[in-house]
Amino acid sequence: MTDDHDSLPDIALALAQHGAEALAANGETTEVAARRWLTAGFDDAGEVADWLAARCFQPEMAARLEAAGVTPEQAGLLTAAGHGDYEDTLAYKLSRGDLTIEEVRRIVTSDFWNS
Repeated sequence: MTDDHDSLPDIALALAQHGAEALAANGETTEVAARRWLTAGFDDAGEVADWLAARCFQPEMAARLEAAGVTPEQAGLLTAAGHGDYEDTLAYKLSRGDLTIEEVRRIVTSDFWNS
């Protein structure tokens, strides 16, 4: 990846539009965070925005979910399952360690078959 990747400004804009929460995980600037998304294999700003909308603020977590066959839409499902007495998206609870990837896959599969 070059330092002047064409999609860097668009990814930085997507991050900025999702506010401080999208950057708070590591206290990064939008440019540094955008570079992390690029490094993780996400070069489409629309896809980054979809993951951010699912409350998946860590590109490495998005890559992990994607590798497990979970889409941003599925990762955005709300659940109270797992550890912690709160409801949030599958992606967010996974990133906090309150769900495992296996639990996420089970919930996504259950949601699909019960819809």
